[in-house]
Amino acid sequence: MKNRKLERAPRRAHEAAFTMIELMVAMAIFLIISAAAFSLFASHQPVFSQQQNLAEVNIALRNAVAQMQLDIANAGANYYAGNNIPNYPVGVTVTNNVVAAGGDCRSGTPLVYGANCFDSFNIITADSSTPPTNPVNTGCAVTSSSSTIYLAPSGVSTGYATAALATAAAANYKSGDQLLLVKSDGSQYTTIQLTAAGSTGTGSTAPNTNLYVALTGHTTTTAAGLNTTTTDPYNMSTNTNSMLGATFCSTDYLLRLIPITYSVDTSTSIPTLIRTVAGTTQTLAQKTLATQVIGFKVGVSLFNATTDTDTTTYCFNAQSYDPNCPGVTSGTNGAWAYNYTLVRSMMVSLIGRTNPSVDPTYVYRNSFDSGSYQIQGVSAVINPRNMSMTD
Repeated sequence: MKNRKLERAPRRAHEAAFTMIELMVAMAIFLIISAAAFSLFASHQPVFSQQQNLAEVNIALRNAVAQMQLDIANAGANYYAGNNIPNYPVGVTVTNNVVAAGGDCRSGTPLVYGANCFDSFNIITADSSTPPTNPVNTGCAVTSSSSTIYLAPSGVSTGYATAALATAAAANYKSGDQLLLVKSDGSQYTTIQLTAAGSTGTGSTAPNTNLYVALTGHTTTTAAGLNTTTTDPYNMSTNTNSMLGATFCSTDYLLRLIPITYSVDTSTSIPTLIRTVAGTTQTLAQKTLATQVIGFKVGVSLFNATTDTDTTTYCFNAQSYDPNCPGVTSGTNGAWAYNYTLVRSMMVSLIGRTNPSVDPTYVYRNSFDSGSYQIQGVSAVINPRNMSMTD
């Protein structure tokens, strides 16, 4: 019996083990399955990356438009703080880079999107921390003159101000500030830019010898209230329109502006949508909203347009503003041209793309411009809250 047990033990151990052939077959099956799995993963990786990139573009465009909606809703805000100042004349100014009929803003291979593919706009708001003031020069303050403009500190009648009050009020005005002069009834406006910080003082052009805020350095306008793009970077008064003027009196107002600008930076190969804010110190703060932007167009609907719901009345050319803008020939509308006081609604259209692929095996081409990338677009109609209230 003992001998039989000893003989069986080696046989059982031998029967429980894998042979070399069985092990090699198992490894071969494992390698085949693994190769198939990795191949499937590799084939889906580009698709996954494309979808991720497309989602990134979609989110960036939607977030950018959402930010525009928040800002545009407040266009023309803070024009009055306890003062009876019109809500407008200016809430939004638009710079349209118009593509000629039959033309194209794109060129080259691969396509390069030029400046005419992109518009820009400025949201004009007044600094709520600087109260509106009245110019109190003898007679009226003419902005085209080089004389000092005297301001009555807010809340002080006829300019009777203590030195402390006048000094505090003067500190609100800094070199580089953009200032809006506007008639008390909103019938005319123009802008000036400070070239020196505000101070206090009296002078022969002031109505009396009381202490005032004195703006001793500022740019000048023409007799019609016109400026250049250098002195008015927000294009409020750079083109002739029927609302501009140069003479403002003690019943009128001067407002310190802190505009917000939306534009596309084309200085690099990656067009980038940026939001630029003129802060309370007039230091410009830029924020990138979206990259790989290939289209940004801004149209407006105007006061007294044919219908409020007809989207064909949205005009994408500021030199042709008219109640029926799309049907107007450039230059035939006279006083309507560049008249931003007529703007009552805006349409913004934004187009972006995923990063162009340089992989030679990437065969996808989109139907928009046949580029090796995917396209996303968003469009929105936005109404400034404080416009159209009494039209």
